[in-house]
Amino acid sequence: MTVEANHIAPQRSRLLYPGFIFSLALNLLFIGGVAAAVWHHHNAQERRNESGLLSFARQLPPDRQEAFRQQVFSARASMKSERDKVRMAWRHTNDVLTTEPFDKEKFKAAMADLRAVEDQFRTGINAAFADIAASLTPSERKLLQGWREKRRPKFLRRDKDTEQSNDRKSD
Repeated sequence: MTVEANHIAPQRSRLLYPGFIFSLALNLLFIGGVAAAVWHHHNAQERRNESGLLSFARQLPPDRQEAFRQQVFSARASMKSERDKVRMAWRHTNDVLTTEPFDKEKFKAAMADLRAVEDQFRTGINAAFADIAASLTPSERKLLQGWREKRRPKFLRRDKDTEQSNDRKSD
């Protein structure tokens, strides 16, 4: 007994299986993107408004974190007018830069004024930071020092420091 094959059935395209694989890869990419967005959104909600010195609060004991945050918020609020002065000085300097005909001496004076306003702002930040540091316990100041070391700009590091950090990364 022989079975005849149905020769009328359409042949499958050679691109069918690669198309299935591409479709699966695209679906996995989409699902991964959605999962990553949800993950980052969840983590961002936990860390909202915790940039700069506020991020250090997570290293403090839980009973001290809120007082530390309030101290940082009040320091930021007290510096708001200084920050606005720096922004205005930047705008003025940029206006002088784009004014025609260009006046080099006027631009130099605007840059000097900007530098003076920025220095005043930095002095206020340093004073607020000193007040905050004075309110910490000795062990908390050690934690703060470690936190600052991690955030130190690369151009302030000595070659020895970068070599040590590269050695730590390779371990």
